[in-house]
Amino acid sequence: MNYATLKNFDEIYSVFKQNRKIFPHIRTDYLKRQIKRNNVIFDSGVILIKGVYKKTVHLGNQTYQKGTNIIHQIVNSEKGNGNATKILKNFLNTLNDKVVLTVRKSNEVARNFYEKNGFKQTGLINWSNNKIKGVIYDFKKQTRVV
Repeated sequence: MNYATLKNFDEIYSVFKQNRKIFPHIRTDYLKRQIKRNNVIFDSGVILIKGVYKKTVHLGNQTYQKGTNIIHQIVNSEKGNGNATKILKNFLNTLNDKVVLTVRKSNEVARNFYEKNGFKQTGLINWSNNKIKGVIYDFKKQTRVV
């Protein structure tokens, strides 16, 4: 897996701009900060932004302990080529513990992608004063993902 550097910023940000409907919240300062923290995988046209909780976090009706891995965003610059699945599986294989993520309930494409890749719905979450409904997914590593 390759990690992004600030030299990749323009290319990465352009992918998020092209997908503004799905990622309206992605801002340049956030993206630069994540790149500097080495939290952005940029490989084969796929951008995966990850993190690890620094303290216990409450997401919707779920609680996650310090040290829990989180996927903030994943996007493929070229839809349908299988690279997002490949990069996600490579990322999951580097971990020894579970991973959590949230997604808009209305984003059926993303939800199907996560479920196809072994994520299980474990909770619900709301954003924007309960106007946007979301789903919480967990992936608990059992064995190597192939």
